[in-house]
Amino acid sequence: MKRALADSAVLLAAYLAAFLLRFDFGEPRWGWGPVLLGFGPAFLLGWAGLWLFRCHRLSSRAISLRNLPRFACAAGFTVICQLALRYVLVGDASIYLRPPASVAMMAGVLECAGLLGLRYLRRLQLRPLDVADLLGRDESEVGTPAVRAGFHDKVVMITGAGGSIGGELARQVLAAGPARLILVDISEAALYLIHDELSALPGAETLVPVVGNCGDRAKMRALLMRERPDFLLHAAAYKHVPMMELNPGEALRNNALATRTLAEESQAAQVGTFVLISTDKAIRPISAMGISKRLAEIFVRDLAGGGTTHFCAVRFGNVLGSSGSVVPRFRAQIAKGGPVTVTDPRMERYFMTIAEASGLVLQAATLAQGGEIFVLDMGRPMTILALAETMIRLSGLRPHKDIPIRFTGIRPGEKLSEELGISAAHAERTGHARIFVGRIPQLPHPDAEALLARCNTLSEDGFRLTVETLRNLLPEEGRPTP
Repeated sequence: MKRALADSAVLLAAYLAAFLLRFDFGEPRWGWGPVLLGFGPAFLLGWAGLWLFRCHRLSSRAISLRNLPRFACAAGFTVICQLALRYVLVGDASIYLRPPASVAMMAGVLECAGLLGLRYLRRLQLRPLDVADLLGRDESEVGTPAVRAGFHDKVVMITGAGGSIGGELARQVLAAGPARLILVDISEAALYLIHDELSALPGAETLVPVVGNCGDRAKMRALLMRERPDFLLHAAAYKHVPMMELNPGEALRNNALATRTLAEESQAAQVGTFVLISTDKAIRPISAMGISKRLAEIFVRDLAGGGTTHFCAVRFGNVLGSSGSVVPRFRAQIAKGGPVTVTDPRMERYFMTIAEASGLVLQAATLAQGGEIFVLDMGRPMTILALAETMIRLSGLRPHKDIPIRFTGIRPGEKLSEELGISAAHAERTGHARIFVGRIPQLPHPDAEALLARCNTLSEDGFRLTVETLRNLLPEEGRPTP
């Protein structure tokens, strides 16, 4: 309603301004009364143009210069209709239906500029599209008293600190006031960006940036012995499913074996709590990424109870807005005018924001006693198609009309749907409403050791290692639920 009133005001202002310009800001020879009465037909024609070219539906959030032709066509339609009334359809000289041609054309130019300018002005006042708008539910609270108390004045180490989850974990831990915050990442560029961001915040003197590979046993041993973390949050991993299908050897080495190396050195350094950031794709895994994360869970839990370190894992699904996720890709595709590419209309996923996923990970870390696989309640799953349609609508456009959606087919390693495993049969409640402990059997120690030895051997195969070979490591876990 407000947008319609504003557009109507622009049409009136353009109409009156055109008469003022035409008569050098003096009174037209007909007088202002007939001029104002003549605005009725001009108003109807102006709105007809806006409806015909769908300008009225275009929100300020989506406005750009690529929309100029649409508004120009709407204004041009109004001008052409007024000229037709003047020279073709109306034979009398009434100003009500026959404004001067110069007035009609000036009004069209002013209308186009005014409507576009109004939307640009409104866009400056809008907040950016927030990924939380896509959830369809309330976000979990972050920065809770339990997190602040649990991490205050503690030594905390975060691997993969330059990534989406690692970076948000670092922000929330820094806000809790740690004694030291060690940021580890193999990417110098990613580590620089998060360290530069956090250096401007209170507590920056506690930051310790470290460029390093979590699979480098000697370096991790020296770092852990020097820092003696109370908490180690292991977020470093390869997470892109189709990419890991093409590089299964790297998924095994980085996600599973490097995690085991880091966990062993953490145990030796008597780290307080070791938290593995896992994924819902580790449930009945079929992809190289999912299998490698499930192996990481097995290898970490195998160390639980063998020392003073509390080992645990936290499983959750897709994170909105993270690097490599669909949200940045959809944003870019919408900005280009489409098409938005969706793999399959039936594909659905569980989603959380980066902030709430990280906040729940920190709360789970404070609950760890050793050996748990925590599972986060992520609400109801959402189809990727619904996510794409919602993003298009929030951009002020119409899915399938203004922005086409094209289906590209399921990619290697992907499932149509994922599982969480938080039902009463598969998980137990904790003191937090959205954190569960999965009832997930652990391999006996001799079997876990044999599996680790097999993985070490397979990792030497390099490019010859196949996803099918990885699947054969966990044949029972990859079977669907009966």
